[in-house]
Amino acid sequence: MGLGGDIVQMNIGQIFQSPFVPSVDLTGQTIVITGANTGLGFEAAKHLYSLNVSYLILACRSERKGEKAKNDVIASSRRSTPGKVEVWPLDMSDNASILAFGERLKTLPCLDAFIANAGVDRNHFELDQGYESCITINVISTYLVAFLALPKLYESSKLNGRPSRLVIVGTVVHIFAKHEYLVLPQPGQVFASLNNDQKADMGDRYNLSKLISLLSLQQLAKEASIKYGQDTPVICFPNPGWCRTELFRTNNGGLGGRIGLRLIGRSAEEGSRALVHAAVTDEDFHGKYISECRVKPVSTWMRTDEAPKVGIKVWAELKTILEHIQPGVTQL
Repeated sequence: MGLGGDIVQMNIGQIFQSPFVPSVDLTGQTIVITGANTGLGFEAAKHLYSLNVSYLILACRSERKGEKAKNDVIASSRRSTPGKVEVWPLDMSDNASILAFGERLKTLPCLDAFIANAGVDRNHFELDQGYESCITINVISTYLVAFLALPKLYESSKLNGRPSRLVIVGTVVHIFAKHEYLVLPQPGQVFASLNNDQKADMGDRYNLSKLISLLSLQQLAKEASIKYGQDTPVICFPNPGWCRTELFRTNNGGLGGRIGLRLIGRSAEEGSRALVHAAVTDEDFHGKYISECRVKPVSTWMRTDEAPKVGIKVWAELKTILEHIQPGVTQL
């Protein structure tokens, strides 16, 4: 199909199909969402609260902004029975904050869904925790917090007799990523090569980080299935679409992208429906890329014979990095 076909498919979904929120009652459920004080995360939190979720945890870098979001979420619904909403601090650029958050997750009686939504797009090179910041937050920190959430998600799957869900928020722009940055380095050198500020293509870095995340999710889904069997949490990668949020205002493809975003871009509320659907539906989306609440083909390159080999290489390297942060964390 090639990039042109991928773009046509992307635009068909963006223009002619829409994500939707299932009609479900979340009474009794506990759901965590990261990056919940703004944009997609905030709008998803409002939807979840209106669906009667019993315990909603907003994981935010700023507790002050998180508390405002909490109040706005509660005020957005006319629920007959108020739900419990808490703000938990989580700084995705600080390993200590992530590990402390993981310890707190252990105290939950149950965890029905975890939505890993927090992410960044930066057009300048900077380091966080020893790696370029987009890679740190969108990949390393995202999978660190995912591994920390998985034991409780697995425990809850067994307890409830139905799969809990790990939602790692994706994007259609993985189709634009320059995959050669992952193909060319030798094993063990992919992340190091992305730390070269002289060669960093920051215009592509967000796209590339999401491609790495999708490759990693596929590997994680396979490993979880082997380890957990029928109690495996559903691990999926929903695309909220091209949305008019702060994130896409910095990564919009120049003048043409800005015009396109204005013409066909979704609101944050519309995009957030994809996150909510992935977290609460009973459809088996394990290991899948979802767009407009449907399983969709990944990019043409992702369907080549080369991509799984690259995915194995990248995943092994990512797990090594995570083990340096917290020994044993990747042992499901």
